[in-house]
Amino acid sequence: MAKDKDPLTTQNFNLLKAALLKVMEEGEVTDMDVSPVALGGGSPRQGVRFKTPYGWVRLRDMSLGYQTLVVWLTDFASKLFIRYPDSKNPLEEPAIVLIDEIDLHLHPSWQRKLIGFLSGIFKNTQFIATAHSPLVVQAATDAEANVVLLKREGDQTIVYQNPEDVRGWRVDQILTSSFFNLETARSVETENKLARQAALLNKVKLTAKERKELEALTQELEGQPMGSTSPHAEAEEAELLRQITERLGRQPSASAAG
Repeated sequence: MAKDKDPLTTQNFNLLKAALLKVMEEGEVTDMDVSPVALGGGSPRQGVRFKTPYGWVRLRDMSLGYQTLVVWLTDFASKLFIRYPDSKNPLEEPAIVLIDEIDLHLHPSWQRKLIGFLSGIFKNTQFIATAHSPLVVQAATDAEANVVLLKREGDQTIVYQNPEDVRGWRVDQILTSSFFNLETARSVETENKLARQAALLNKVKLTAKERKELEALTQELEGQPMGSTSPHAEAEEAELLRQITERLGRQPSASAAG
């Protein structure tokens, strides 16, 4: 009977190998093989290793991101091989996969591309994944995936279906959207400097020391890549910087005013 066949045929192994290398190509992994590995003087057993820019590296010596991906992808593929023993490509058969924190331990470049890789390899699999990464949200919206926000309200968890259309948004803009609710994507230190700058600008008169501080703050902040915290704020920030420069240029110091 079909169910008695060895699921890891040469064909299936080659499918799995191609899938793993496709997903891991972002880390410049170019090849993999299975070879005997001796453990503590005992009998050797089969071990997986990958060809990287540093040479051949055993899976156990690779980063946790690599290890996590390889383990769950191999486990999922093996179940497809068992479930569809007569398929020419079991990886393209129907399935549903639940993944908790799909972004865990992954480099940002992987977080951006993983959804595309998985959809291209497992063409008929529905992936249901949780994440805490704006990069995953960005990738999901680009792929026209269904994005759901779970938000705690009191002692209940409320489900919001596609709460905000963030297609085309930058990562910092997504961080300040309803998905993550950060007030700003800037650093705390930069926000404190902006607040101090605003406080100085709101003063009717500045002392010589305050004027010098304001000039230093303005010069420093103008040299930083500020960016906007919403997709519609670039013009407003440019106007604010113009006003700051204009006012700073005509603001008299306390000593000059006297």
